Amino acid sequence: MDIPVLRAEIGIDPEAEGHYRDISGIKNTSGIHTHDFYEFFVIVEGATYHCINGRKEIAREGALVFMRPHDIHYYEQLPDTDCRLINLSFYEHTLTDLFAYLGTGFPKESFLSSPDPVTVQLSRQEKLLLQERLEKLSRIPQQEKQRFRTELRSILAEVYGRYLLHSVVLERDTKPMWFADLILEMNKPERFLEGLSAMVRLSGKSHAHLCRVFKQWENQTPQAYLNRAKLQYAENLLLRSSRNVLDIALEAGFGNLGHFYKSFKAMFGNTPQQHRKLYHARFTPLV
Repeated sequence: MDIPVLRAEIGIDPEAEGHYRDISGIKNTSGIHTHDFYEFFVIVEGATYHCINGRKEIAREGALVFMRPHDIHYYEQLPDTDCRLINLSFYEHTLTDLFAYLGTGFPKESFLSSPDPVTVQLSRQEKLLLQERLEKLSRIPQQEKQRFRTELRSILAEVYGRYLLHSVVLERDTKPMWFADLILEMNKPERFLEGLSAMVRLSGKSHAHLCRVFKQWENQTPQAYLNRAKLQYAENLLLRSSRNVLDIALEAGFGNLGHFYKSFKAMFGNTPQQHRKLYHARFTPLV
């Protein structure tokens, strides 16, 4: 099968150096393709299957994905939902210039050689801030190409420096394999609902050792990590179903409804009912 190659010289203005797209609905995305430029995209509403380099994963609201030239990808719609994403593509030399500016301390080779693109899950507040920053590009008049290029480069420095340098790449280079495997396993509902006992059993480490490693690599305690996983699971149930809050809290492992409300608001900034109402108000899945 011949994979179409999207080329910068066709889709990106050379003076502006970048191209902004706000895409509503998977039907408006390209099919399977690769390209000769860099890009990143962020899911601002909904969720989608992201099929990348032979793998399929779910990209949910807040997913920030850093694509590289020659990655092969496309999107598939999830049942009963759709998504909106913002895509920013830019010339290869534009990012090469940024890498040169950041210097040898930036782990460029790790980013380029990893089997899959780096994905960062943004908090709701981080997503909104990035979305607002990107949407400013769409308001720059077409003829002001130099201004667009300056804004583009400013955004790239912020996004790659903040989300790729510290949060992801360095950790992927040096994180112990057993710990990376444990994190993957503990993201499964049956594991994080079992709690710390599952973590200790699967890792073969003591609780004290796990606390030290979690502090080093996740900057939080094992229990805080589990609580976050449970809250993210509860949020998915809240937004993707019509089940009542009590049922959702119980399924997510919260036996105390008051504790669930307090924890949910601390993480998402709203009560569960407010969070559901706001989500449904701004996004209605395509049918």
